[in-house]
Amino acid sequence: MYRYADISYEKMQLTLRYMTKLDRAINNERELKELNEFYKSRNISALDLFKILEMTAPSCSDIVMDCNWLGLTEPCMEYFSFLPTDDGMCCTFNSDKYFDSMLGIEYNANEPLRVNGNGYRMGLNLVIDANVEDYSVTTGKFDGFKVLVHGPEEFPDISDRAFVLGPGTETFVAIKGTTTFNTEDVAREVTPIKRQCLVEGEKKLKYYRQYSRSACFVDCKTRKMQEDCNCRPYFFREKVRSRGHEICECLPPCTDTRYDPEISYASFPGRGFNLTRTFKRLVEKRNLSTGTDGTEYFKSNVAILHVYYKEKTGMRYRTDIRFGIEDFICNLIFLFSNQFQVATAMGGLLGLGLGMSFISVIELFYFFCVRRFFLRHRAAAAPDQAKQSPSTPPAESDEAKNVWPSSTTLTSSIKTVESSLDGHKNNLVRRGSLNLPADLQATLFKY
Repeated sequence: MYRYADISYEKMQLTLRYMTKLDRAINNERELKELNEFYKSRNISALDLFKILEMTAPSCSDIVMDCNWLGLTEPCMEYFSFLPTDDGMCCTFNSDKYFDSMLGIEYNANEPLRVNGNGYRMGLNLVIDANVEDYSVTTGKFDGFKVLVHGPEEFPDISDRAFVLGPGTETFVAIKGTTTFNTEDVAREVTPIKRQCLVEGEKKLKYYRQYSRSACFVDCKTRKMQEDCNCRPYFFREKVRSRGHEICECLPPCTDTRYDPEISYASFPGRGFNLTRTFKRLVEKRNLSTGTDGTEYFKSNVAILHVYYKEKTGMRYRTDIRFGIEDFICNLIFLFSNQFQVATAMGGLLGLGLGMSFISVIELFYFFCVRRFFLRHRAAAAPDQAKQSPSTPPAESDEAKNVWPSSTTLTSSIKTVESSLDGHKNNLVRRGSLNLPADLQATLFKY
């Protein structure tokens, strides 16, 4: 350890900050280069710095005060692993197998844990201690934790998808699981570009047993970094060889499970918590005071986390080929033997593809063909009707004389009376006027 004797606390803190958050190096290349030369002069490698990061990070036993899985406290802690992520060293529950010979990390995962019920009593319940007085290097500007719910085969990209859990709170994370999968026909007949996903075995990852989109992105970014800097992040396994300029083509897996958290929280500890057996057990484990000091420590340092399934069932979405080219051709050959089935099938295809039915076809035929025929016929018959104008009005029947005439009949009668006048331009006034001639008044009064 004599190599670290002349390294100041501030310099080591700055080094760990760069290691846990790589984007801090942007626009700070000069400072990063000086650190690199400083550690090279003292024969301190990047692997040595990772060991310091691992030793200074709080372990899972330091963070987890109490663990409960499916209502049992044992063997809950055995399912935790202490693994590197893009946000530092983290405690992972129910992790997949992890092996990195360069960093000396090997974790043989147990069988994947499964639950057979819903509700927080049938999930993971943790009492976690932030111990804020011991904070040195953090990736955020807050006190507390970052939590991410993901599949065991996925890469834990904490910095992008995690949510924050502050001390003095009790948080309930209700999980909704949504599964998507494709049938064998889709995997066999549809190309990855068209279905926009990858089936198992189409793209192999060197350091992960199962393909996931997050792991693919990490693999691609690390190759780019290897090409530009001839190095790799500490959280990626083994040294990645350069494969030339390769574009990241990380399609989502066709068979995938997405976990959507629904988060609610309340202040902790509540009234009467210091009288519970949980409080007495935790105080005894951490040698805390049972009085006001112990309660204040819980408010400023401790949080409770419940992770569980909200529903007993989840949603599953299947992608299948319902009607392919072969099915279309076979159905046409079969249906042409029956005219009714042909009409039914074609109507269904028109409705599916064009949003129209046979009624729509008939309406189009009427509008463009039948309607035009009638319009042309009416236009041709209009001149003949204009030539056939009657010279004298038709004689009225006896029944028509006894019926009060319509406005059209009255108008034509008035015009007939006007034409019978000998050039007189008398103005008609209302009924009963004495200004009209006697013969005209007699004619109007009968109406």
